[in-house]
Amino acid sequence: MLWYPPNLMNLGFLSLSLALLLAGTVPAQDEATIPQLPRPVIVARALAEKLVKLEADKLVAHSLNPEKAIDHFLLFFSAGWSPTCKKFTPVLSKFYHDAKASGANFEIVFVSLDDSEKEMLQYMAEQKMPWPALRFNSLDEVDFIKQAAGRGVPCLAALDSRGLVLAHSYRQRKKYIGVEVPLGDFARLIGARELLLSDPSNKKAPDKEVQPK
Repeated sequence: MLWYPPNLMNLGFLSLSLALLLAGTVPAQDEATIPQLPRPVIVARALAEKLVKLEADKLVAHSLNPEKAIDHFLLFFSAGWSPTCKKFTPVLSKFYHDAKASGANFEIVFVSLDDSEKEMLQYMAEQKMPWPALRFNSLDEVDFIKQAAGRGVPCLAALDSRGLVLAHSYRQRKKYIGVEVPLGDFARLIGARELLLSDPSNKKAPDKEVQPK
């Protein structure tokens, strides 16, 4: 069953909260509240042969560039059946394009909670997702991603290259805090905080959690 938490904020709140967060007025996440993995993991190695990417409306195998070590990863747990996710995805996509263009060293990985691979593909194609995705139904093969997941979507988990969780949409795996705080923290980590401050599209990102079916 799906449920919607009571703390739904006005969609326009995100731009204000991100601006305050990045300016230092609102504190970032307390490290003690960020859920951690039980053990370190080399993220790029664990994702080897587990990724796909959208090309010409098809999902094809994707490999991370072995010549360039990636400093930070942002796991994006999402699903096309969630209106909240579909409202947030364009905001994240704009941030991704802008941050990549600025030279930031990171990668976003989409983790689908759709009901089928067909629905995953449809969601990725509709949103023109520019980042790679975990192969459908591969969570059981990649323990650290399953351990980094929250209870609902949309959920963000920012990790360094060795699996240290640096920001998350949940506090202590229980309280949902939305996407603006972990996205703001991630932007600061990769040196792209000004992109969120200057992007008017951030006002469209929501703060509503939906539990998987």
